[in-house]
Amino acid sequence: MQDSEVPFIERIYDEAKGLLVEARDYMQTLAPAERATMTPLENLQSISEGLRLTTRLTEVMAWAMTHKAAQSGEITREEAIQPNRRLGGQSICLEELEPTAFELPPRLASLLRRSLGLYQRTLRLDRLIAGEEMQFGSFNICLAASEGAKNQQPQNAPQLVLA
Repeated sequence: MQDSEVPFIERIYDEAKGLLVEARDYMQTLAPAERATMTPLENLQSISEGLRLTTRLTEVMAWAMTHKAAQSGEITREEAIQPNRRLGGQSICLEELEPTAFELPPRLASLLRRSLGLYQRTLRLDRLIAGEEMQFGSFNICLAASEGAKNQQPQNAPQLVLA
């Protein structure tokens, strides 16, 4: 692991840990009272978004702990970027509640917004460390090679997608 990656991983770990504590406090204190005033459907949606929040944060924490282990020499960098140790849950964690569904309680909405930003930053770093993304200044270029793209382009030509 490169030395320049270490501060990013520590900041991600610290931010995720702080958000986890804040989410726990919210779920234990404010959330029950807020849910008591909601319709059954809103209550279900609120609980669902709370689960999305905790999924994002636990995925980021697991990822950060893996890279802290690589940093300390407990595992190799190659082990840290194996598919089973990469940032998971993208189908759940990158999804957002439709704005027209219902208005989330402000504290939950804030936690969801911040957790999504943290998850997205971690995903970019995950891709960068795994060599899937190259960074040039303020632009990120993802090298994407899907099964369908392989049939459409020459084998050695990477497909570039601006992220």
